[in-house]
Amino acid sequence: MNHVDKYPLLEKMIEGARSELPLGVVYPLSAPALESVFDLIKRRLCIPILIGPKDLILKLAANEGLSLDGIEIVDTPNDPILATKKAVALVKEGKLAVLMKGSLHTEDLMGPIVHRDGLRTERRTSHLFLFELDNYPKLLGVSDCVVNISPDHLQKIQILKSSLTALNKLGVMDTKVAILAATEVVHPGMQATTDAKEIVDSHTENPIHPSTIIEGPFGFDNAISIQAAKTKGIDSRVAGDPDLLLVPDLQVGNILYKSLIYMAGAECAGTILGAQVPIILTSRSDSVFSRVASSAMAILLAK
Repeated sequence: MNHVDKYPLLEKMIEGARSELPLGVVYPLSAPALESVFDLIKRRLCIPILIGPKDLILKLAANEGLSLDGIEIVDTPNDPILATKKAVALVKEGKLAVLMKGSLHTEDLMGPIVHRDGLRTERRTSHLFLFELDNYPKLLGVSDCVVNISPDHLQKIQILKSSLTALNKLGVMDTKVAILAATEVVHPGMQATTDAKEIVDSHTENPIHPSTIIEGPFGFDNAISIQAAKTKGIDSRVAGDPDLLLVPDLQVGNILYKSLIYMAGAECAGTILGAQVPIILTSRSDSVFSRVASSAMAILLAK
């Protein structure tokens, strides 16, 4: 089964993202990083611009049998941090609309970006995944599985604001949010549950985002299954139909995201939010399709 048949929702997003926006690939010194560039060109998603040591990029391309004719390379010293700093400068000059991680470490990319002279905004940096699952009728957002290690309830509100703004840009309106914990009962010794109550109460008094329903805490089963919620006597407008799951911390999010990919056969797109441009954090273990879908998501957010 090809990706069009298996992941039609992500495929539709990719098809709708075609553009001529400039996308900077930072320090693309691995075969997967260069191959991603050709996938973006093939899909007509953007105009990729490579940022890194030109001689080493050309040497790698030659070794891999890839021709970089017609692809712009912005030459930098052989230092991933300097390559990132050059990418940051190009964003500030209006020459790049999206950034993609090449073969450098995440901290070497994000360090210069979140620096006070980098690409910070008033909004806290966070990450949003969109998952396509066989047994769920729409794309399921999950945040934050990548950036924020142990956010408090105020930081989670910032994460929610970014995620909800992004979902609206991607066409998801009247968003339903489930705040996850290990239990649906508020327990003073379990921060995830007290954070959930604080967020729900805050949203009731002063909406975090327009036309949004936010409920919690939920156990994962109650959030995703209306039957499970009814069994526990939970009366909810979100249960069984969330657009976004807010996880309690990075460890939970990371395990959930990898479980969905490796155990549930899901595929995903993901983007860093809260910087001056969307940022795609690729991983060596990402599928080609996931890289393309993440790029499409970021491009749609940049339009």
